[in-house]
Amino acid sequence: MKTLDLVAVGEVLVDLISEQPAPSLEQADRFRRFPGGQVANTAWNVSLLGGKAAVVGCVGGDGFGRFLRGELERIGVATRYLYEIDGTPTTLSVVVRHSGTPDFLIYRGADVLLSRDRIPIRAIGQARALHTSAFGLSREPARSAILYALRIAREAGCLVSIDPNYHPAIWDGTTPAIEVLRQACHYVDVVKPSLDDCRRIFGTQVDPEGCVSRFLDWGAHVVVLTMGEEGALLALADGERSTIPAHEVDVADVTGAGDAFWAGLIVGLLDGLSPHQAAEVGRSVAERKLATVGPMREPMDRPRLYQTLWEKPPCTSLS
Repeated sequence: MKTLDLVAVGEVLVDLISEQPAPSLEQADRFRRFPGGQVANTAWNVSLLGGKAAVVGCVGGDGFGRFLRGELERIGVATRYLYEIDGTPTTLSVVVRHSGTPDFLIYRGADVLLSRDRIPIRAIGQARALHTSAFGLSREPARSAILYALRIAREAGCLVSIDPNYHPAIWDGTTPAIEVLRQACHYVDVVKPSLDDCRRIFGTQVDPEGCVSRFLDWGAHVVVLTMGEEGALLALADGERSTIPAHEVDVADVTGAGDAFWAGLIVGLLDGLSPHQAAEVGRSVAERKLATVGPMREPMDRPRLYQTLWEKPPCTSLS
């Protein structure tokens, strides 16, 4: 019996986001603390959309780790598999508020210590979807643990997704990112890269069609390539292509907007929407996040959200 909608495996960290917009960290001043991490943010937003989500990851046995656990629990995310590692600090991200790609620094800590014996096989078997990211795959032992979780999820019949949020600043260099991502995509149904992600992975000359084709060749069935103001390109393994246009939005904070898109996309697919409809849900949730500094905190009425998108909204089916 599927009792969870999403198990999110990987990084759970603290974001320190500058209070005022700035072009770089050098020029940023005061910062505010927020819960962060791509997979943690995705679980957070799935919970706000009415889904049952759990995180699997490691934080430090410190004040930041306790802060993250408390924030996730308050929003409704299950933290039974969020492990506290004594003697290792919680991973920290320092980010500048910016309307485009923000300047940032990552101080790696406990997130990399997720090990294979901490992967909850039973919980994955009870989940409808499993989600992870390239951030978590960037270093061992978390890399091997996450690849193991992907295999377990595929065998359990989960919808499996990965955010290929590769950045050379976080990768350990022992194994090329392209090789690890190719291996991960063997187990994956859905991939949602940004154009910036693709150019860091494949080179600056790659075009949108080249981006989506690479992931489809690696085994993904659904690829949503987000391109900022140019919207998103949806590509399916059967050759179908469609575009999801961007809407004009007053941007307060871009940090976590892609994670919000992910939550809407996953929830839409679990509700039985077509990939194009699910991507439209993702865009809508991301637009709400762009207008918010830090993570969103108010629950979203999913049927009403669907009603704003379509005259005859589909039924919902989350646990």
